[in-house]
Amino acid sequence: MSKISIAIITPSLGNGGAERVSSLVSVFLTDLGYDVTLFAAYPNKDFNFKGNYVYLGHSKNIFMPFFSLFSSFKMLYKSIKSRDFDFVVDFRSRRIFWIELMFHFFIYSNVKNSILTIHLPLLNKYIPKPWFLFQRFYKRAYALVSVSDAISAKLNKLGYANEVVIKNAVDFEIIDIEREKPIEIDEPFVLAVGRLDDNIKRFNHVIKAYAKSKLLAEGVRLVLLGEGVIKPQLQKLSRTLNCEHMVSFLGFKQNPFNYFANAQFFILASEFEGFPMVLIESLACGTPVISYDCPTGPSEIIQHENNGLLVENGNIAALSAAISRMHTDKKLYALCKENARKSVAHLSFENIKDQWRQLIESVIP
Repeated sequence: MSKISIAIITPSLGNGGAERVSSLVSVFLTDLGYDVTLFAAYPNKDFNFKGNYVYLGHSKNIFMPFFSLFSSFKMLYKSIKSRDFDFVVDFRSRRIFWIELMFHFFIYSNVKNSILTIHLPLLNKYIPKPWFLFQRFYKRAYALVSVSDAISAKLNKLGYANEVVIKNAVDFEIIDIEREKPIEIDEPFVLAVGRLDDNIKRFNHVIKAYAKSKLLAEGVRLVLLGEGVIKPQLQKLSRTLNCEHMVSFLGFKQNPFNYFANAQFFILASEFEGFPMVLIESLACGTPVISYDCPTGPSEIIQHENNGLLVENGNIAALSAAISRMHTDKKLYALCKENARKSVAHLSFENIKDQWRQLIESVIP
């Protein structure tokens, strides 16, 4: 019997949560013995992956992006058509009507089974309008894989009987190696991580909450990992709030796990999420978490006052109080730290890999 062949389509292999998940999926599908080919639109390669790799040649910096996009699509089409793939697993956001029509007629039609992943609760990022047309297309897909129970509930309401929940995985083996590597910080700190490309992660809330908390006066630093265009705005905010001497912008780190492991706790203030990797990776490193109770994911990960704290979404004062409480309430902190790692044990590489195996092999005779 020939190997099951799988094409993974991803924006890139760097810089984001969905991209990190696509790289992890490539690893465990390859480990399961499948023939995996990754097709990446952009050249970023920050995350470990396995399988064949094809860069489709697209770039954000190119002079004529439409022609670059068309060239990338043509390359993908020729590659897909030349291979008899058993599955395509698509990690892209899918918002633009004409692009998704092209994918349905020229890409998905050339593979036996299509699996479309959904990583955020904003379904219009994954099901373009007109919904009545694309709902018909998507209901023909082999599976819609969502990363949280809340996203799954939304899909069920829309009548998608082919939806499946497979949550994001943590690779404890890699984490346990990487977390031991040294970092340049030798003082107490709390941590926030993410792209600084827009305000969705709301790092401005993190800085404001930190500035109002007890941590500033007690010498606990705030460390931000990530790069992006709003970094100067955030640096200006820290100066305005007179905390710039205690806020460190350390840029993107290919290995964030040693920072997770050494932080007192992790802070997430996103407007929305899917099933945030940063929360489960922090907990896997044994570090408690504080997060806004935003849609979706945090409430499915954080057991309030057991492995972290959930805070009313968008409430900066409540976030600041939670930061102070996690720092000063030693009994609460010890309990959350003790429970952190075991609270995400069910998301182990092996468990999630087996769920993907079951999904793939359920259609193989």
